[in-house]
Amino acid sequence: MWNNIIGQDAAIDKLRSMFKSNKLSHAYIFYGNTGVGKDAAAIELAKLVNCLNPVNGDEPCDKCENCKKISQFKSEYFHFVCALPAGRSDQSDNDTVENLSSSDFDLYLEQIEMKALDPYYHLNLPAANNIRINSIRDIISKIYLSTSRNYKKVFIISEAEKMKQEAANALLKILEEPPKNSLLILTTSKINSLPPTVVGRCQSIHFLPLNKNDIINKINDDCAKDRTNVPDAPKKEIELAARLSGGSYTRTVEFLNMGIKEIREQAISFLISTLRNDFTELVSIIRSITGKNNKDKTKYFLFFLNAWFDDIIKVKYINDADKIANIDLHERLVKFDKNYSSSDIYNIILSLEEAEKLIGQNVQLQLILVNLSFKLKNYLH
Repeated sequence: MWNNIIGQDAAIDKLRSMFKSNKLSHAYIFYGNTGVGKDAAAIELAKLVNCLNPVNGDEPCDKCENCKKISQFKSEYFHFVCALPAGRSDQSDNDTVENLSSSDFDLYLEQIEMKALDPYYHLNLPAANNIRINSIRDIISKIYLSTSRNYKKVFIISEAEKMKQEAANALLKILEEPPKNSLLILTTSKINSLPPTVVGRCQSIHFLPLNKNDIINKINDDCAKDRTNVPDAPKKEIELAARLSGGSYTRTVEFLNMGIKEIREQAISFLISTLRNDFTELVSIIRSITGKNNKDKTKYFLFFLNAWFDDIIKVKYINDADKIANIDLHERLVKFDKNYSSSDIYNIILSLEEAEKLIGQNVQLQLILVNLSFKLKNYLH
């Protein structure tokens, strides 16, 4: 049911209205920040268009056979497509789920099960960098098949920005000649990374950052239900994670799981060590962050650095404590801004964004952070 979605009233109202008036498009792009409910809403829409007993004419019942099977990712009318690791074939572009190594296949099934239990769960598949052309060909092979009882085949392409160019080109052929009784939903946090030809053939719906209190309430509710991926954290830590998340439920949960205060303190210590030329401490921090080639932890480390300098901008120009993510460190932020008032914040933010891009390009993590330290040293003064 739509109450499975956190917030997003405007987006949900649009979908309900279009369904009720029989004006659903053949293809949608749900776009917005990571972890705000794009996949979750796509799953609810998939249930709605196949629901046997819609509630009030515009809401899935969650009780009929179709709703239950789609919720469990076990319906023949529902297909969830995502980036996959390289398979056993030497031709990596031909990799599909069936071609994964046995260990990757087992992990994929485990992650899909987690996604079925919690639509906000972010799949964690190492080296799953691309949505490959054969995943799109698999859609083509299924989308033109007829269905019984006029059910609608729904294909969700999660993190669609990960499609390679030839995969996007293959998808374009479907969008140009969409079959009846089918629905394509692309979800993305980077709509500008999608080809304009794809975007132009879909109806786009924006998903806004979530309200901090809505995130906190959802976390508390999940803890009460003993969701395995949601830690039972102290109230203040949950509030801090929600404030720093940028309106993302998924990011809030990941912050809590990795220990938000510890990694934030490491980010601040990284800055201090950079400014003091304390290379020994700097190397220790970098090794702690990047240990076991932990890309996710390194990305969040960069996220906290970004949040710090975003707060510095707010301290400098806005002077509104309610706007500051690191509100509990307000005095430290003010002191930092005073001591380094001439810092080149613009180039600092660019350097952090460039460092995050390099992670996706498989550059050595320790090298990324060492180079970042040198850049920050030049821009902080």
